[in-house]
Amino acid sequence: MIRKLALALGLLGGVAACVPAGNNGFSPGVSDIAAQRMRFAAEAVCLNNRSRAAQRRSAQNLNFPVRERDGDATVYINPGTLTFIRIGPAPAQSFTNAAGQRQIVQGNGCSVGSPAVGTNLANKLAGEILAPRLVDGSDTLLAPLGAGTNEDGGVGFFFDNLSVTLPVARTTFTDPDTGEGVAFNHPVILVIHN
Repeated sequence: MIRKLALALGLLGGVAACVPAGNNGFSPGVSDIAAQRMRFAAEAVCLNNRSRAAQRRSAQNLNFPVRERDGDATVYINPGTLTFIRIGPAPAQSFTNAAGQRQIVQGNGCSVGSPAVGTNLANKLAGEILAPRLVDGSDTLLAPLGAGTNEDGGVGFFFDNLSVTLPVARTTFTDPDTGEGVAFNHPVILVIHN
């Protein structure tokens, strides 16, 4: 998955990578703000809206100051909270079902991420947005098919009509004057509606 995020102050995105993710040295305050924004956006934009059009409308209502195109995807960026939403084609996600067969989930996805949020906190956020729906029997989550973690420790939940996974992305902040960049690896909460 290629992610180009042209941000105010010259922040640019990079490519997804399969490397361990932490909180990347951001202060706990910055991480907390980014986590709150991620949780809200993942639920309000990605989980509660099945179509790309509905997700885009919802994302626009959050008033992220920057909106960019990334191929067939739309990316909404908030440099102030170090968060972004990406709506469009998603990398295939997979799990092994109860019969031991590998199943692949692919299609359009909605992901939310921040370089200030590491894997442990992103796992907690994913659980927080799914738990109430599991408890109340919401039709948002039909027929659990599988769950587990990826090689980076990110959780994955697969249902008949939805998957929520935590692939790792790489975001690079680039100084527009020097062209020098600093890359951060971090998880994103990726929602794919089937």
